[in-house]
Amino acid sequence: MKPLEKSLNPLSAAAACCCVLLLFVGFAGHAEQGPPERVGHDPIDPPEDWYLDEDGEPLYIPVGFLLTWQQDPTTTMTIDWQTLPDEDRDTVILYREKGAETFLEEEGETIEWPDSERTIHRVELTGLEPATKYEFRFGPDSVRYFFRTMPNSAYEPVRFAAGGDMSPGWRNLLYFANRQVVRYDVEFALIGGDLAYADGDPERLERWYDFFEINRETLVTPTHRVIPIVAAIGNHEVRGGYYHRDDHRRREGIPDYEQTDEIRELIAPYFFALFAFPGQPGYNVLDFGDYMSIILLDTDHANPIYGEQTEWLESVLAERTDIPHVFPIYHVPGYPSHRDFDRETEGRVREHWVPLFEEYGVRIAFENHDHTYKRTYPIRNNEVHPNGVVYVGDGNWGVSGHREVHSVDDTWYLKQASPANHFIIVTLNGPARHLKMVNLYGDVIDEYPKSPSLADGPYVPTPGVGERR
Repeated sequence: MKPLEKSLNPLSAAAACCCVLLLFVGFAGHAEQGPPERVGHDPIDPPEDWYLDEDGEPLYIPVGFLLTWQQDPTTTMTIDWQTLPDEDRDTVILYREKGAETFLEEEGETIEWPDSERTIHRVELTGLEPATKYEFRFGPDSVRYFFRTMPNSAYEPVRFAAGGDMSPGWRNLLYFANRQVVRYDVEFALIGGDLAYADGDPERLERWYDFFEINRETLVTPTHRVIPIVAAIGNHEVRGGYYHRDDHRRREGIPDYEQTDEIRELIAPYFFALFAFPGQPGYNVLDFGDYMSIILLDTDHANPIYGEQTEWLESVLAERTDIPHVFPIYHVPGYPSHRDFDRETEGRVREHWVPLFEEYGVRIAFENHDHTYKRTYPIRNNEVHPNGVVYVGDGNWGVSGHREVHSVDDTWYLKQASPANHFIIVTLNGPARHLKMVNLYGDVIDEYPKSPSLADGPYVPTPGVGERR
């Protein structure tokens, strides 16, 4: 087998298994943000022989891959992977229901990665069965991975992780956050923007390479289940951060903004190439059976908040009033925990979207961007109200630097706030929902509601197992 640049072999697999030790070196510059020694070694690394064929030769692993959905998550799966120029690989996925004897083949398409030598391959599998495990390979010489389709109901607990602002620039933080997420056996990760902090800049392509490398190593369970990612757009996916920044130095040579596919691809070239969903225009909705809808929104990055997007949002919400769990997620918070409440984008979220959330019965909205943790009181008509919307998050999945938060005592809308890195474990059980906020140590720093009405509570696997059977 021809050696593949950056592809994982037994030596690199062993290195990956030991990388926790090496990552502690990275804490030297950010000691106050990194997990302490008590995190210790990672007990859920996969065995080395997963990466070897019957003759002990290394199996193929792409330099990067991503699973997501473009359509019904109960019956489809979209698989992206990347190849280098010297890799002669077909755009074909081999897949089968786990336990079946024969692999099926599905061909896909290749997509140009702007400014990069890598090629993106994309295959969408359709006609799958809900709540079912499927093995897949990137060719006959590839490691076998698998995924789970989503269930078509929430009669049994459904669990996912939510957050934002991942940033591979601080590899140690993102690595440990992802490893903690995997321990909860989540169905997918929901990210509210600022993924690689590459800013649409060709000189920062390495940040995307690091993003995919870290997620390849960490958002895969010990038994090789790949955790899909559903991602919204943030300011660090866009040249200049916001659609109206035509004067920004990264927009030199780009025509002035117009609300078209062509301009959006120019100002956010990597986001639209790398993520099949939300696709154009940069906001979309994903429906999970008849129990959950996730609405990905764009806070003035590739699209204005007002106008077309707000009109679309109202129609989406009006069509889903019978869905028990409707979760908007977006980047810039309407109720910030670090930045100024009166900033323009924050104000537009409150002016255009918050009234729609309240009118159509949204109960939880995920916000990001501030690099802190926050949970608001339930808010309605711009005041605390028992039937209001709770705004949770503020984006601190894997970024470094503890930012000052607004005083909970002096900020009318804040119930909880801290500078902690965190992600949110969301568990649904029928009409009930529970949010558990977890830091990089694995400690629970907050939960909502405090006394969840769930049948079995959030599942935490035994160390070394990490996968619900």
